[in-house]
Amino acid sequence: MPNSIDTDNVTIHHSAKPLIVLGVLAAVLHGVFLFLLVPALNHRVSPFYSQDGFMDGYDQIATNLVEGRGYRFYSDTGKTLMREPGYPVFVAGLYLAFGRAFTVVKLANLFLAFLTAWMLTWFGRKVSNQLIMVVAPPLLFLFHPGTLIAESRGGVEILFGCLIVLFMLVVYQAIENNRWWYYLIAGAVLGLTVLVRSTPLLFPVFLLAYLLLFERQRIPKLASCRNIAVMVVAMVVVLSPWIIRNFKLTGRFVPTASVLGVSAHAGQYICTHFSEGKPWVMLDRDAALERSKLALEQGYHFKDTYYQAFYSAGDELSFSSYLAKRVFTEYEKHPWLCAKCVAYNLFNFWFAGKSWVSTGMNMAVQIPYLILAGIGTWVCVKNKRFPMIGPMVLFIVYVVAVYVPILAQARYSVPLIPLLAILASIALLHFRGRAWMGDRSTLVTADQASPASALAVCGPEKQ
Repeated sequence: MPNSIDTDNVTIHHSAKPLIVLGVLAAVLHGVFLFLLVPALNHRVSPFYSQDGFMDGYDQIATNLVEGRGYRFYSDTGKTLMREPGYPVFVAGLYLAFGRAFTVVKLANLFLAFLTAWMLTWFGRKVSNQLIMVVAPPLLFLFHPGTLIAESRGGVEILFGCLIVLFMLVVYQAIENNRWWYYLIAGAVLGLTVLVRSTPLLFPVFLLAYLLLFERQRIPKLASCRNIAVMVVAMVVVLSPWIIRNFKLTGRFVPTASVLGVSAHAGQYICTHFSEGKPWVMLDRDAALERSKLALEQGYHFKDTYYQAFYSAGDELSFSSYLAKRVFTEYEKHPWLCAKCVAYNLFNFWFAGKSWVSTGMNMAVQIPYLILAGIGTWVCVKNKRFPMIGPMVLFIVYVVAVYVPILAQARYSVPLIPLLAILASIALLHFRGRAWMGDRSTLVTADQASPASALAVCGPEKQ
């Protein structure tokens, strides 16, 4: 990690045994929450999405893949571009290897969650070797209600979040070592991540801007440009089978999925009809009904479901383009509406659930995490250690910026929980460092404390 902290003077020697015991206890408690408590409570909190089931038709695509009917939602409709292939192929692999019991999917989510938690310990150690930075990030991630709920469903959030953390880990190694082959690996991981969810597709552009701005004294500009070019090439190579397949189906260059128009329409519809007082999920369903009417008016032939299932991949792509053009033309005519929907989606990204109850619970959980993450970021900025957290903060801001002009709900923020957990843990370590000074009424920072008890997080640079 760039500009990591030298904590030699504040090392707490701890054996591995307590950490192993803590890990086993966390796994047991996590399993109890995942398989017993969350399914029992979920239907009361959010009856619109039941546990032990899939979301967004991923299982339908996986089933058709396993049964040899190709990448489609229904056996009698055309091949689809509506979903990125990463998660359906992952589920199809689970089906082939272990059968179609949904418990297998939940166990796979559990494994991925703990793999993510293990990677978070690496970030924690790079910040500080204090015990709290080793255990707090994984625990804050694992026991976040959003993580538990996402694990109990068949959706992309857990796999996507795991790949995001892996990508950020390789990016930090690449920046620290400034070797092109690290960026090659980072690009390959980014390609896999984009195959699961296309959101990070343009992140290399923003990462390049970050390197040119914050790492310009350490890394030559030409080297930064070369490295990001290597990353982009590696990403495109990984994406190429999907791109080629889509070109053969539609004759167009489609590196992601065809869902943009549908998402943009849903986001605009929900925003403009929010005053009707309906819960989010009912507005979303009304938006789907309007899309069906629009598709009929345009003369398309399709199976009428939430996601209109077309009998031609070309029709699917054309209808999505029609919806996107319709939405963004409306925003161009009424900039105030665009600003209103962006502000609305900014709230929705962190808090919006399918019902008013779930939205309230999301707020109760997310607000403390966001406050702690903000404090952790402020501590690093104040002590001139922003480059240590810069790439992950940039990634968080980038992802939010991608969603808010289109469509957002709290489910979309779940893959960012691991990064929020790291920032929140920095705040916890900061507060603990003050407590060690024995005076909770004053703000004691690392540079004011004695070396033996100083807070070893985002401290000032050594002279």
